[in-house]
Amino acid sequence: MPPATSPAPNGMASLLCADFSRLLTVSGLIAAGLLLLVLIILNQRKKTIISNKSKALAETEARYRLLFEHSPIPLLEEDLSAVKNLIDQLDQQGVTDVGAYFEQNPESLDRCAAMARVLDANRAALRLYGATKPSDLTLLTMVWPEDQLGYFKTALLDLLKGGCSQIILENKALNGDLLTVERRAVVAAGFEQTWRKIFVTVIDITEQVKLKKEIKIFEKQLQQTQKLEAIGSLAGGIAHDFNNILAPIMGRAELMLVENPGNSGVGEHCRGIIDASRRARDLVKQILTFSRQVDQEIQPVSIAAVVREVVQLVRPTLPATIEIDCLLPDHCPRVMADSTQLHQVLMNLITNAFHAMEEKGGRLGIRLETVTLGLGEFDHFSISPGLYQQLTIEDSGHGMDQATQAKIFDPYFTTKARGKGTGLGLAVVLGILRGYGGEIRVTSEPGQGTVFTLYFPVVELAGDQTPSAVNSLEPLPRGTEHILLVDDEKSIADVTTSMLERLGYKVTARISSYDALEAFRNLADRIDLLIADLTMPQMTGLQLYREIKKIRPDVKVIICTGFSEQLDSGKSKAIGIEGFLHKPVVMADLARCVRSVLDD
Repeated sequence: MPPATSPAPNGMASLLCADFSRLLTVSGLIAAGLLLLVLIILNQRKKTIISNKSKALAETEARYRLLFEHSPIPLLEEDLSAVKNLIDQLDQQGVTDVGAYFEQNPESLDRCAAMARVLDANRAALRLYGATKPSDLTLLTMVWPEDQLGYFKTALLDLLKGGCSQIILENKALNGDLLTVERRAVVAAGFEQTWRKIFVTVIDITEQVKLKKEIKIFEKQLQQTQKLEAIGSLAGGIAHDFNNILAPIMGRAELMLVENPGNSGVGEHCRGIIDASRRARDLVKQILTFSRQVDQEIQPVSIAAVVREVVQLVRPTLPATIEIDCLLPDHCPRVMADSTQLHQVLMNLITNAFHAMEEKGGRLGIRLETVTLGLGEFDHFSISPGLYQQLTIEDSGHGMDQATQAKIFDPYFTTKARGKGTGLGLAVVLGILRGYGGEIRVTSEPGQGTVFTLYFPVVELAGDQTPSAVNSLEPLPRGTEHILLVDDEKSIADVTTSMLERLGYKVTARISSYDALEAFRNLADRIDLLIADLTMPQMTGLQLYREIKKIRPDVKVIICTGFSEQLDSGKSKAIGIEGFLHKPVVMADLARCVRSVLDD
């Protein structure tokens, strides 16, 4: 048997290489398969992730649409990409101050506004602007008035600076109605460079702004009322001081007239002083009647008398270019009214007439007559047939057109310049007249003047309500009783003492309430009458009256005052005061009042 032989070295190497090659091929196939499997798994997972994200995105979009559509706040989606492109171009051209550029080139700002697009609007926004579908609001200029483009520039600058803006401006609905809105805009995330999507909330604050304006008007009216109250208080203080000045002037003139009965020259001068003093006293009374705040007192009033007072009060304040033609009857029926409110009515109408003729002058005509209104004669008025006082106030001013006439009685409507009227005058006049059962009508033509006609129902009186005048020639009543006189003004105390002594009375005068009280304690059994000023330092006339009544309850008392809202003749009698005199006191009134109280 032949010996075994070993393989050749080259053959063995070839076999090993072949085996290794087969091994690599199998491994590669296995690796490729594994890699393919991994890729398939990763791809499936990616699809799952994409599907889940798409589903979540769809859900988010659905939630957003639901919130967007059903939000009670008006919401808009806007596209300002064209505007942003223009601003970027300006930046590339070297424009660093966009705001200044728009100031110098307003046409560019107009172009920017025209390029702004409204992509979407929710239901609340559609209701706000009166639209039926979002496509009705394609352009921002459809709801932005032209005079508000300055706010558009402000919004653009704010978006450039911080990506959001908040402004209050006017918008307009599609039917033209103006709205005041608070507009807040923010650039959507991811669109900071393009401004292709801007989220905007629009809050309607029209009613709030209107309410704020009304509150400001009411605050101004309150301030005006407070000013009037202050004027009334000031007028009261002035009246008191002025009457204290008038009292000795009038009193001394009356005493000179009494002491010089045969001297015609002195008598003429004295009567002139007395007449001037009475006019001054009446003027103070008119000012107080108009300015003070008093409770409404409805009573029979002569309109003619009130008109005369008001005309006398306003005539010096009217320019010489305005002529007043007043036609008033000497005797006329009375109406139930409050004299202070009648002053207010007349002052309002006369002031309106003055403003209508202020520039060119003219004629103010006032006429009063009694008329009978038949059934249906003025069926558009809310007044009954019957007898009326017809007051006509006519001016030759610039007049009014029909549109203005239709609004003149509306509260806060005024045609006057700022600071000259509140728009409440004629509304107040109408309210006062209708409260009396009367009415007012107006006729006017542009350039032809205005006529206001007022109707007041006449009141039928049981008898003559006008007090009979006292004969000034009859002798003054005299007496011999002892009178305690107290007034903190020495000049008034001196002249009143002289008057009383001229009338035969014995007078003990004091200028201090405390001194008067001490004097009464010493002379209580001999004093027949106390005459005291109401307004005095330390102790008022009423306080002195109460202290003296404690000492001797049966003593008679007369209170004198120049002005007081705390006391009048009716109130004085209600608290037990027998007499009441207004300063400055006329000698004849003093004599009759003293005698009436002592003889009662």
